[in-house]
Amino acid sequence: MSDEKWWEGEGAPGEEPGVSEDLFSKLDTDGDGVVTRDEFENVMEQEPTLTGEVSTIMVDDGSGMGPLGDGGSVGGLSDSMWFVIGLIGAPVALGVLSLIFTIISASLYEDGWFYGEDNSLSTEGTVRLSSEDYNQYRANFYGIPDDARWYSTTLDWEGLPTMADWGVCWVDTEWDDHDVIDGDEGREWHSMQCDGNTGGEVYVSLWGGTVNYASKRGDVPDAAQIDGEGAGVASREGTADALGFLGAAVWPIGLVAGMVWGFTKGSSSFAYGMLASVVVVPLVLFGLCVIMIVVMIGSGGGF
Repeated sequence: MSDEKWWEGEGAPGEEPGVSEDLFSKLDTDGDGVVTRDEFENVMEQEPTLTGEVSTIMVDDGSGMGPLGDGGSVGGLSDSMWFVIGLIGAPVALGVLSLIFTIISASLYEDGWFYGEDNSLSTEGTVRLSSEDYNQYRANFYGIPDDARWYSTTLDWEGLPTMADWGVCWVDTEWDDHDVIDGDEGREWHSMQCDGNTGGEVYVSLWGGTVNYASKRGDVPDAAQIDGEGAGVASREGTADALGFLGAAVWPIGLVAGMVWGFTKGSSSFAYGMLASVVVVPLVLFGLCVIMIVVMIGSGGGF
């Protein structure tokens, strides 16, 4: 055998000629034909021996993470977490949104409504209506608007102690058929329907935030009540109705949209959770109620 070393001849078996010589010459920095440990470590510190490009392993969808499927997740959440969100989180959010719309709708109606009650009316002299003089009584209501779209009021004489002289009058300016006549200072007076002893015709007028009653009866009425709607409420009714509709429609719209998103682009577990919240959960609760009723009847407790 020849004593010739592999790096001095044709190179290592399986390698192309010249490759080993080039590598050896890089390692043998002092040119003495011997590669020492210090020479090898010095070369390693100066440049890497392995060169080339780093490539990624591709999968079917071109992603190193693999395709999202039944075992994948959306937004970094697990399938079980998406199911819980669909079962509890989404219905709670829809419920809160529905409640907000409903409260705002109700507040738009309530802001324009007024109500008052007075058990101590005062005498205000007389007023001339239809060429006749009437005794005038004022009710001390508070928060009555200057102008009202409509109002409903009652006037009551209790006729105590024997109740032999009782009388009651009422009118709804929007629904009841009644006469409207002009009085002093351009005030409109609405005729009231009456039962009992009222001394004849009785009228009511809401003007400038005050409510006055006119009657031929000489004693002061014992009580008066009023409720109605301010003129500005009508302009808000459309908005209030729309918000009320949204409050009721949030549930079906939100549930359908959530399930469509879950089954098409999102997580199917989220969609199944929402489906369970509207189908499975009510059925379970109904079943528990039936079981409780059966147990109560079986134990003799009854209702």
